[in-house]
Amino acid sequence: MPLFDPSTKPRRRSGGSFSALVTPVFLLFVILFTALLLPSCDGKKSNPTSAWPYPPPEICPAEQWDEDTSGWYAYTHDCDPYQGEHFTVYSDGSSDQAMEQLAGLAEEKFDHLVPEFLVEDIAGELEFTEGYTYYIYADQNHDPIQGMAYRNGFFIGAIDCATVPNYYTRDPWWYGCIIQHELTHVFQFTLTGCPSNAACPEWLGVWFREGQAVYMSGGGPGIRVTSLDEFHQWWEDENHVNPIAIHRWTDFPDPDRGGEYYPMFGLAYAYLIDRAQGHGAGMADMRNLFQLMKEGQGFFEAFEQALGMSVAEYQENFYTMMETYLSQAGQPSSRSLEEKMAFWGTNDDYRTGGEG
Repeated sequence: MPLFDPSTKPRRRSGGSFSALVTPVFLLFVILFTALLLPSCDGKKSNPTSAWPYPPPEICPAEQWDEDTSGWYAYTHDCDPYQGEHFTVYSDGSSDQAMEQLAGLAEEKFDHLVPEFLVEDIAGELEFTEGYTYYIYADQNHDPIQGMAYRNGFFIGAIDCATVPNYYTRDPWWYGCIIQHELTHVFQFTLTGCPSNAACPEWLGVWFREGQAVYMSGGGPGIRVTSLDEFHQWWEDENHVNPIAIHRWTDFPDPDRGGEYYPMFGLAYAYLIDRAQGHGAGMADMRNLFQLMKEGQGFFEAFEQALGMSVAEYQENFYTMMETYLSQAGQPSSRSLEEKMAFWGTNDDYRTGGEG
């Protein structure tokens, strides 16, 4: 009998569980093998329609569900995905109804972000070739992941997640924000021309890519720093450093408190695109930044050319800029700073194999 027998695939049940048919030794092998196969950001990733996450029926459910995962997680899916217009939802046991509902939410967020990013040609700009979709892995039974994006899709806790916390039942509004946040990262990957994650490539600075995703998530002022009092309160914590200094995941002084930076990242991006009282950039400038990177420039060079200010200048003057900005444009929020930071959890919710 082969190590994996497709005939042993469990029957789908609404809200049921899926037991992975993986031995520990094989699981470790697949994790390492996947990591070795992962292409770097310098190479062109093959069209996902010709590889995972579309595993041939004869190997289901034995093989890994997706090669984008950088080898960090060796999840298998149950070979019964839900196919939508722009998304295919895979899971380890989420019900058909829950996967269809998740795909519908993702389509709503996709339709919102397309004009926000000034995308006029979905097929051309977002590379939706025939048969291609973004993927979603709806995590039903594993250690729940709040959100983690990759080049062609994202992980998220299933709507009918059997583990705790269930992000959807806890707060459906926040669940929608997570989807839009992660989908923003997928757009970033595509529009900058980065073909894969490569486990934290030399790419957009963490503060920028997370700041844009916070701002674009649909959460509004309730999930980012919006007042001078909040700014001072955050800055006075001796364990915090200048948020613009967080260029890579390793730059967080305390990885367990990485989520505390997200409201400040959101402020940093909000200032850049505030045309009335901030730096005055617009999405056209951001798309120019992305295009420059797609043509081969690094983030620092592209940022300065597109926005007319260097990252170093922004970092050096950030405190003064934000004091002036929030003195003029600051607004109170119904949520406290503690609540805003708690929304984003810790870096454990944003696995370093992808983008949180």
